[in-house]
Amino acid sequence: MEVGNVLRDSGVSVVELRASIVIGAGSLSFELVRSLVDKLPVMLVPRWVLTPAQPISIEDLVSYLIEAASVELPPGAIVDVGSEDQVSYLDLMREYARQRGLRRWFVPVPLLSPRVSGWWLELLTPLYSHVGRHLVESLRTPTVVRDRAPAARFSTRPCRVSKAIAVTLAADRRRDGRTDPGLCLPIERVDPC
Repeated sequence: MEVGNVLRDSGVSVVELRASIVIGAGSLSFELVRSLVDKLPVMLVPRWVLTPAQPISIEDLVSYLIEAASVELPPGAIVDVGSEDQVSYLDLMREYARQRGLRRWFVPVPLLSPRVSGWWLELLTPLYSHVGRHLVESLRTPTVVRDRAPAARFSTRPCRVSKAIAVTLAADRRRDGRTDPGLCLPIERVDPC
């Protein structure tokens, strides 16, 4: 949101797309979910993993980005994008585990602060340690679509979260399970819906 404000204040014509969790290879949030679920058969889950979000597949987000150049919107428009599904990180971890065929247990704990969780995350996912703690600390804030009207001007219709995860896992299998966390886009374009 800060970058959008800076760009709008500069006088440049801006359309700001705001997305919650992006589901796809290379998305920090998704790669953290993947890493935790793949590595841990039992997870202690604090209250903040129940914060609501409306994820979007990386393919749908790219579709919005491409279409944003031609959609009529007021100057400085803010467009919240996301699937119809309101889910939590816990829901995402469960769905990812289900689709991977992994038995995972999630144990609720009342007192595990985002800061402590961030340190724990650094131990388990060192690749993301430089931003993982900041991401965890931001999870207290719901990231849901507040106004669907601007996004309704686009032809993109985001797919369900379960479908987005399935598409990502299918793309992983086509790449022999290799993912490149440095990529922001899948290696190949697929239509998720």
